[in-house]
Amino acid sequence: MLDLHCHILPEVDDGAGSIGEALSMAAVAAKEGIDAVVATPHFLDARSIDDFVQGVERQRQQLQSVLDAQQMDFDVFLGAEVFMDPAFLKLGGLERLAINSTPYILVELPMGEVPLYAEDFIYRLRLMGFIPIIAHPERNLAIMHDPNILYRLVDLGCLCQINTGSITGFFGKQVKRCARILLTHGMGHVLGTDAHSDGTRGPYMRKAVEQLKSWLDEEQVRNMVNILPYKVLGGEAVSVEPPRKYKGSRRFWLWG
Repeated sequence: MLDLHCHILPEVDDGAGSIGEALSMAAVAAKEGIDAVVATPHFLDARSIDDFVQGVERQRQQLQSVLDAQQMDFDVFLGAEVFMDPAFLKLGGLERLAINSTPYILVELPMGEVPLYAEDFIYRLRLMGFIPIIAHPERNLAIMHDPNILYRLVDLGCLCQINTGSITGFFGKQVKRCARILLTHGMGHVLGTDAHSDGTRGPYMRKAVEQLKSWLDEEQVRNMVNILPYKVLGGEAVSVEPPRKYKGSRRFWLWG
């Protein structure tokens, strides 16, 4: 399996704190059936993209070298988790933050809201040739309140990455409910562990995949777990079902 969202690179953000912890994360991931990850360190401010990419690529190469030396069949590819800041659209070299030098780019919403400029941000990324992947939308408070907020972004051409911990209930009952709604309404397309450590926020995948099998049909699960992630990594075009609006009660959704 492929993990499209992982903070495995040591000493670059709030993920792995050392090369030792990064190796431990890789060992946990391998036990979970993951054989490759996309390292997605946070890109949070308008610093030089060149400096950022050079720094994280050095860490990726170092980690991959140690993994190879230990004969671990485990690959680390480079990406970034890019905060949804309109200022970033003016930076040169934004393509260097994309997943494995493909058109796919992982974008993080503010946790508490979907800003008014979100649609314009996505539209402009699409005009630039990118295919945005929204990171863990199920954890966004506004989307938890009204899942249909995400509908328009998906309709504009986004994919959405759902955290495995959201599916298993690690982030709480409301996040799990939101994840299920998004996944069963064509607004969840790929998984990511969003791992930050080798402990409770580790790169766990198996339990989430088993839970998915009770929410989606076998073909949908296979597509999400075994096909779409690898197409993203290879920069291939993907075909997904159109999003469908959620017709449930928002009041029940918040408090039920």
